[in-house]
Amino acid sequence: MRYTWLLLLFFSFPALAEIYRWVDESGNVVFTDEPHPQAEKIEVSPSTVYTPDDSIRAPEPDQPPLTLSPEPDSSDEDNEAPATSYELRIIAPSGDESIWSNNGDLTVSMIVEPALDAEQGHKILLQLDGEAVSEPRASTTFQLNNLSRGTHTLDAMIVDDNGNTFASSPVISFQLHRTSIQNNTGLTPPGPTGGRPSPNPGAN
Repeated sequence: MRYTWLLLLFFSFPALAEIYRWVDESGNVVFTDEPHPQAEKIEVSPSTVYTPDDSIRAPEPDQPPLTLSPEPDSSDEDNEAPATSYELRIIAPSGDESIWSNNGDLTVSMIVEPALDAEQGHKILLQLDGEAVSEPRASTTFQLNNLSRGTHTLDAMIVDDNGNTFASSPVISFQLHRTSIQNNTGLTPPGPTGGRPSPNPGAN
């Protein structure tokens, strides 16, 4: 430790300066840049100045590989068209309407909002008294024939080819009336048969 300050002094000399080493009367080793009769000249190598290069970097310690969460595949979502929200109502006949039809024929009309999506195969299934009247059709008008007299119910739904239901109408009821032949008063009852007509009392 006694030479520590001498070493600091040694390294504090300017680069390429002549350094001399000698021992004083007390036995201390002295370094100086001034000549001394008993001094020994020390050859000092020129100092090297290091300039760090930003392009060369020390390798970083091993790190676990960065794991990226896979992005959701949106192709399936793009292929699935959003389900259409419909409003379906039967407008003819109206609820609790009394209808006279001698042949039992009836036209059923509906309103669909928005219009049926034909590309998705959406169609209307009409039911009379809980039974389908025909195969589903892309039409808002159905013709029913030869209905029996009495009270009936109607309801409709929008379906696709796979049987999925997208909307249903309220159920309505109506009364169908048909003229009975027994109540037909337009027929002329048959006249009396046999015998001669009664004589005219005013005739001679």
